[in-house]
Amino acid sequence: MRRLLVLVSVLTVVLFSVGLGSGHVGAQDDPMATPGEGESRAVPPEECQIEPRPGDEVFALLGLAEGAGEATPAADRTPVPAPPWVAADPETMTAATAAIREWLACINADDNFRIAALMTDEALVRFFGGGLAADEAIEGARANLAGTPEPRTEEEHVRLVAVSDVSRLDDGRVAALVLFNEPVLPPAGLETLLVIFEQADDRLLIDDLVQFSVVPLTEGTPASGTPQP
Repeated sequence: MRRLLVLVSVLTVVLFSVGLGSGHVGAQDDPMATPGEGESRAVPPEECQIEPRPGDEVFALLGLAEGAGEATPAADRTPVPAPPWVAADPETMTAATAAIREWLACINADDNFRIAALMTDEALVRFFGGGLAADEAIEGARANLAGTPEPRTEEEHVRLVAVSDVSRLDDGRVAALVLFNEPVLPPAGLETLLVIFEQADDRLLIDDLVQFSVVPLTEGTPASGTPQP
């Protein structure tokens, strides 16, 4: 199966002010240490234990079901208010960290239907993308999603460095910042995600992902404000 990479779009859905001012949950004693120094931060694929989401349900959401037309369009994102936010209680902090660990474990396990089980419908559609028009392309996409998982090698594991600023938003959702290392997908080094959760029964589901990392300029890429031909 094609390996799934932690890849999310840079989207302006958050108005940021200086300082988050909420609680902090560190994955390690030194959350800013480079992954690989000291204790490993790799999340083992064996931690991916959630029941997989039914394939037919995933295919229907993505417009890949038999006889399907277009994919279900992703719902408009709900704006996230600017911080400071209210620090979540310890139980919510623990639940958010556990949800993130299992999501990364399922990415390391390359288990698409278990990844889907950790996300809301809207997040699933954004993460996996829309349906394809041609029947051959649809069949290929279905086979790719439903193929036998091929866990990443240990060197390719996504590493969780820290989960911080777990907060309760006014609308009941939960926000957290996730510092991680994705060795397969550039840019190399530490990256930051803003993860938004919704409460669903007895667990938190990922509802949105926002990439907060600053991608370094590469040769030939104009800097901001540089005139382009």
